[in-house]
Amino acid sequence: MTVRPPQPPRTGFRIPWMIPACIAALVFVVYMMISLKRYADQLRQKEPFLERPGTFVKDIEESENTHDLATGGGKDPATGAAVTGVKATFLKGLRERDWALVASGMATGFRARFPSPGEGREVPDGLVRIRQYAGADLGRDLDGTAFLAVMKEHIGAWAAVERSIWRSYEFLLDPGKKSAFVSAHFQLAGQLPDGGRAELQASIQARLVRDGNAWKVKQLGLVEGARTEAQFAPFNDVTDLVGVAFNESPERRKLMQDLINDRGLVTLGGVSVGDFNRDGFPDILAAAVHNDAVIFVNDGRGGFVRQPVVKSPDECGWCWLFVDLDGDGVEELVSSRILSYEGTRARGAIYRRKGDAWELVPDALVFPIKQGERDLMVQGIEPCDVDRDGLLDLFFCVYSNRNSKGPAYNRVVAFDGADNHLFMNKGHLAFSEESDARGITGTQYTYVAKWWDFDFDGDVDLFEGNDYGPNHLWVNDGKGRFTDAKDHIFDADSNYTMGVTIADWDNTGAWSMYISNMYSHAGNRVIPLMTGVSSETMRLGMLLARGNQMYEYVPSARQWKETAVERGVNWADWAWACVFWDPDNDGDRDLFVADGYTTNTDKSAPDY
Repeated sequence: MTVRPPQPPRTGFRIPWMIPACIAALVFVVYMMISLKRYADQLRQKEPFLERPGTFVKDIEESENTHDLATGGGKDPATGAAVTGVKATFLKGLRERDWALVASGMATGFRARFPSPGEGREVPDGLVRIRQYAGADLGRDLDGTAFLAVMKEHIGAWAAVERSIWRSYEFLLDPGKKSAFVSAHFQLAGQLPDGGRAELQASIQARLVRDGNAWKVKQLGLVEGARTEAQFAPFNDVTDLVGVAFNESPERRKLMQDLINDRGLVTLGGVSVGDFNRDGFPDILAAAVHNDAVIFVNDGRGGFVRQPVVKSPDECGWCWLFVDLDGDGVEELVSSRILSYEGTRARGAIYRRKGDAWELVPDALVFPIKQGERDLMVQGIEPCDVDRDGLLDLFFCVYSNRNSKGPAYNRVVAFDGADNHLFMNKGHLAFSEESDARGITGTQYTYVAKWWDFDFDGDVDLFEGNDYGPNHLWVNDGKGRFTDAKDHIFDADSNYTMGVTIADWDNTGAWSMYISNMYSHAGNRVIPLMTGVSSETMRLGMLLARGNQMYEYVPSARQWKETAVERGVNWADWAWACVFWDPDNDGDRDLFVADGYTTNTDKSAPDY
């Protein structure tokens, strides 16, 4: 038997067994809380910040009247009381950086999901700092104070905020008429202290609520957007410094503005650039319809000298083409102006150089017209050697005539425009009009055209871009005769086409064609509310309101696909000319779209 020796008495503090267990349990609880918070954040990040309501007011007039009150303000037609909209508080405050005014446009309990400047993804670029933001990457909610702090980070240090935009393209009014779901294009742009430019633009969703006689922002969430900063000002306006300006009297300018105010003036003219005197410096031809056509001759020292082209304002058309038509190495000038109408014949205008002046070539463009047809409006001239005889032929984009927009006119699909003309070059500045004979027919409102080998079979085809109707792809049979590719994606549906440009913009070897149309915020808001119309009418209406189009050729599938919305290049408001080019000289092509229309003298009157 073993005898256990006596143990010495224990000294010091003894830790109860339950304390380590409690510490372990506490650590586990903290870990679980952190994990649960992360999980909740992930769920919140995946959940939509704002959900589009399933029930809303479908009375278009009531919805649009409320939209105008909620965003712009005005008087309530029901009560006559003045109503303040978010543009007068929230947006105006951001433009003026009046943070108290911004806050006055935010409802009690305001929440936002909006990125700070440093969030998002940097887009590599040599000259412009770009950060892209996606709503799906934003998991935290901002209260009013935090949102104002983020906006101060974005624009607080700018020298000036020069442009602020809130344009709703979706407005779903709650049946109680006290709140609304809004999708909008949001933009702030201005100047940096160093003279560079900055812009913050986004597609946003918001919930607006009525608070007394004011509409305020209750929730605001970014869907997608970007912040851009130019490291220097790439362009300066030197028009007056170098002498490129028409000599117009104040009286004429006032007259022109009066016509604009009355919507009596649509387009003024155009500009062409070329080395007209072959001295190695590009010159500028500027024309104003029914006014003057002037070549601004580059003096090679940073200035320009005026040189007249025409003798009478009646010779001035909308556009001019500078091209060698007879193959003698000296360019001619082609005007879009139709000079005269004689019975069933019309006479166009080609000018050739005579010393430092230009003289009209008699009978160069004489072509048949219908009896009584007058006032042909030619919006574009496209040269191409259609029959491969070494001489350039001319396609005239004829928009309309005196009889257009009559009883048969329809803003969605119109066929009462005018017949386009294809002038085949016979040599020695003699031309024969052969559009119908070669298969190019129709009387639509043609604004632009583009010669290009769209089917990659070795000959040039013709894209015809029309306003108020479908575009057309005229496929060349290789012998200079054309067939309308009616089943082609270019021919589908209706358009308001104003411009077209083609390029391999990303240097992948695949070509893209971009078409400028008209984006309509009001159309996007109103069309989904329409009742009693067919699904096809709704689809076509939304297509017309959606804006510009980009067609990309997919070599593997041997077909073109439309990608403007996917690429984010469909919205450019009322778009006109467009061009792929490389303004920052980084080796790829960017996309420039000219947009806008006329501006009324009266700021309260709508622009057109």
